[in-house]
This record gives sequence, C-alpha cells and structure tokens, in this order.
Amino acid sequence: MGMDLARAGSKVAELFVDGVTYTVATAKLGLASMAMLALSESVRGAYNYVEDCARQVDTLADTASAMWVSGAVVDAHRDAAGVMRGVLSDAESLAAEAEEMAGDFRAAKDGHEADYGPVHDAIVSKPGELATREYYSNR
Repeated sequence: MGMDLARAGSKVAELFVDGVTYTVATAKLGLASMAMLALSESVRGAYNYVEDCARQVDTLADTASAMWVSGAVVDAHRDAAGVMRGVLSDAESLAAEAEEMAGDFRAAKDGHEADYGPVHDAIVSKPGELATREYYSNR
C-alpha cells in the first residue's frame, strides 16, 4: 500500500512538473515578446528625441550664422547635428530588429501552445492515473 501511494505521488509530481514547465515556457516566451516590443518602442522614442535635437542644433547653427558668429562655432554645430543624424539609421535598424524578434517570440509562444497546449489540457483534465514514462519507453 505504501509503495502504491509513493508511485501515485510520483505520478502527480511528474504531472505537476510537466504542467509547470509548459506554463513557465509559454509565460517566458510571452514576456520576451513584450520586452522586445518595449525595447523597440524605447529605441524609436530615442530616435525621435535625437532627430529633434539634430533639428534644434541646425536651427542654432543657422541663427549663429545669421548673427555672424565664428564659422568654426557654426561648423561645430552642423557637425554635431550630422553626428546625431548618423546614428539614426542604426537606431531604426535596432528598433526594427527588436520588433521582428518580438514577433518571433510571439510566434514561438503560439507554436508552443499549438503543439503542446492540447496535450497539456488533456493531461490536466484526464480522469484516472497517467501511465509512467517507463511504460512508454518499453513499448
């Protein structure tokens, strides 16, 4: 009797671990997708900020030039605006890649749920005991 109880407990533990593993995997894939989308939005926000800064620095350079400020100062402002614009394509590439990765994580989560969700649901709702892994390995 004690041995039967131990085997039943072992089966329950296996079922619980499998259920937790499935749930944790789908949750982590979902969180990874959301994190990548948040990163993409943050990068795009930084992109907009840097683009606005470059415009403002160009305006300052134009104002300085109209006020007969030294050409070196005006050129330094234009160079700074150019450097700012130079990173914008890299930022947009990063944002696009993060967004693509978010989609990949979402697709992986959906695929995992499609592949294992029905199995998980069937195991969780199955009446009676499940066969052990050893039972299937000897077939």
